[in-house]
Amino acid sequence: MKQIILLIGLAISFVGATRPSPQPSVFVASTPCDLIPRIWLGIPTDASCEFVKWTLSLSRDPRNQAPAAYLLHYTYGITQPNTTGFANGGTTRQKTGQWQQVRDAQQRTVYQLGTSPADTTIRLVKLDDNLLHLLDPQGKLMIGHAGWSYTLNKR
Repeated sequence: MKQIILLIGLAISFVGATRPSPQPSVFVASTPCDLIPRIWLGIPTDASCEFVKWTLSLSRDPRNQAPAAYLLHYTYGITQPNTTGFANGGTTRQKTGQWQQVRDAQQRTVYQLGTSPADTTIRLVKLDDNLLHLLDPQGKLMIGHAGWSYTLNKR
C-alpha cells in the first residue's frame, strides 16, 4: 500500500515538473516613428519612417511566473495610402532578450526590456493587464498624435 502511494506521489510530481510553459503575453501597437523609438529599435535616422508596428511577446518562467524572455517583432516605414499597412511592405526586424518587472519612483509597475546600453532599454508602464504604455527616458508617458499612440494592447 505504501509503495502505491509513493508511486502515485512520484507520478504527480513528475507531471507537475514537466508541465508545458505558459503561453507568452502578446501586446501589439502602431506608434509614431519619432526619435526615441528610432534609437531604441536601431532605425537609421535617414530611413523613411512614419510609423512602427510592434508585436511584443513576454514570456514568464513556468515554475514561479518570474519575467523571462521577450521577443519584439517590429516593422517600420511609410504609410501605404488608404490602408493600415506600409508602402513596399516596410522593413521588418526583431529584438530578443530578457525582461524584468520593477517598481519606479511613483510605485508603478514597469516592464523593462533589456538592461544595457541604457539608451536602448525600452520601458513600459503597466496600466492594467491588457495595456502597456511606453515611457520616455525620463519615465514620463510618451505622447502620440492623431495618427498613432504609444499604447500597446494585449492581443
